[in-house]
Amino acid sequence: MTVYVFKLPGQGHGLFGRSPTPDPWFGLTADTEAELHAFAERLGLTRIMYQPGTPDGPQLASATGHYDVTEGERDQAVALGAQAIASKKRTG
Repeated sequence: MTVYVFKLPGQGHGLFGRSPTPDPWFGLTADTEAELHAFAERLGLTRIMYQPGTPDGPQLASATGHYDVTEGERDQAVALGAQAIASKKRTG
């Protein structure tokens, strides 16, 4: 089983030619929710920060739940063994 980190979509786009000001946010997900919650706890994240999966696509397959993390937390997750991926891993 693996834990993954990915850049949340919709970031890095300027508005009216302006560069974005906020720091980027990342998602933390895993092959199973149990593994995800255990890894998140190692990062110091609390369960209240968990974003459950939501229906996605024409068949309403459930997208994988995740935690939103800062760039620093993303780097810490990678140091602890999380795998950086280009986009969110989907199940179903």
